[in-house]
Amino acid sequence: MKRALTRVERAARQADDKSMTPPRPPATTDDESARHFLDAAAQLIDAMFVTSAGDRPRRLRAIDFPATLEWLRIEDVIALARERGAAGASRKALNNRWPTKEAFVNDAVIHTMLYRDAPNADPALQRAEMASLADAEDIAEAVAHFSDSMLDSLLSYPRSFLLLHIGPLLDQHPELKAAILADMRRALAPWYEGYRSLFDAFDVVMRPGWTIEKYGLTLQSMLDGFLLRSRIQREDMIAARSDVSLFADAVVAFTLGIIDTERHGQTSRAAMSEGVRRADPGTCLKASRPIEG
Repeated sequence: MKRALTRVERAARQADDKSMTPPRPPATTDDESARHFLDAAAQLIDAMFVTSAGDRPRRLRAIDFPATLEWLRIEDVIALARERGAAGASRKALNNRWPTKEAFVNDAVIHTMLYRDAPNADPALQRAEMASLADAEDIAEAVAHFSDSMLDSLLSYPRSFLLLHIGPLLDQHPELKAAILADMRRALAPWYEGYRSLFDAFDVVMRPGWTIEKYGLTLQSMLDGFLLRSRIQREDMIAARSDVSLFADAVVAFTLGIIDTERHGQTSRAAMSEGVRRADPGTCLKASRPIEG
């Protein structure tokens, strides 16, 4: 009859078995399992910024989304990752990659903003269409319609509002702010080159004080503002449309204002002061008198 192992013997055998098992590779934040978690977080972030709760995917309508990013619960991320077929999605697997919730949220925000979960949906892909503007017969019309397409593209993706949502809070999270700024500057650099190529194609000279970088930064700031107003004041924006959006008309007007069309070397303010004179009171009075028949 086989003798039963003592507790000490069993412990020794288990220790021997463990010593023969090769160690697992360390968990990382860029492996396949990590991407499942990040993709799930991106979907939850999108669901936060839809117009109404009814626009969320059915399985996410029961989730309560409180203010800022506190609503992004680890339990929801894990559950959604499992629903999406992520094998081994668990709190332990997530914690092995991100020791704190803040670390995970920081990576999830960048992952979402850069469309890493849906690269074919990235509005930045429209940048390739900018080169065709150089062949346009009517450059103003082409720029207006290109601007329209860009705004429409951003409005079609709820995550476009993510930066507007967290922007005022970024000073409280310096690491996340630094990461967002670094990625934002990398993303804007090719756009600046596109603007430079387009200006060169039409031999555009900018007014003193203006550079491609200042022009691009201004366009981005305008786009951010119109994005927000298009959500808040949707009816007003629709009423302000001509054949293109108010944003598109504003881009054309702004661009014209910084181009030195007459090559006089005047600043934008000097050109405005020269072109807009205070009306003579006498002239105004004459113009207001009815015509005598």
